[in-house]
Amino acid sequence: MTTLAGAVPRMMRPGPGQNYPRSGFPLEVSTPLGQGRVNQLGGVFINGRPLPNHIRHKIVEMAHHGIRPCVISRQLRVSHGCVSKILCRYQETGSIRPGAIGGSKPKQVTTPDVEKKIEEYKRENPGMFSWEIRDKLLKDAVCDRNTVPSVSSISRILRSKFGKGEEEEADLERKEAEESEKKAKHSIDGILSERAGCDLLASRENLPGSRQSACFPLPCWE
Repeated sequence: MTTLAGAVPRMMRPGPGQNYPRSGFPLEVSTPLGQGRVNQLGGVFINGRPLPNHIRHKIVEMAHHGIRPCVISRQLRVSHGCVSKILCRYQETGSIRPGAIGGSKPKQVTTPDVEKKIEEYKRENPGMFSWEIRDKLLKDAVCDRNTVPSVSSISRILRSKFGKGEEEEADLERKEAEESEKKAKHSIDGILSERAGCDLLASRENLPGSRQSACFPLPCWE
């Protein structure tokens, strides 16, 4: 087949039915753990499975050396959101292990030692709120973030021991209700005072239809 100099032979030109990948990375790859996918950075991940522990260790190690999450993301080819999530979890819990995927959280059972500590805090400071007790349990290293009881659990313990567990929550709700009630009354009083002013103005003018015209001007229909 003869071709002109510099021309591309017809047999080498891609036909309309041929599809070439637009990027150098395939959309799906096979891994020993299953069918994986490639993110925009070129890193392979398996949907629904946590990141391997050695990569998690590397992320935390690089962060300890002062490397920014965006740089860690590019170097390890892990999405920025995944890097940030791992670092936040490590900062909160001190662990690099992934959290549970799906399902409900296991119910936390407060140990007798923790209950005694809660009672001790309440006796030392009767006005202590449940959320303050929770913070103090963490501050005194009685519990960590994985084992510390929730505010509702602490309130339940206080209610069973002292007969008043959710007193502070009730007080807060009562105060909020009073505040909103005051605002509502104030706004209603304002409206009523405006209407009273309109009635007073209408009575002074002593004109028919002056009450409507003073408060709510009506159009004149001819």
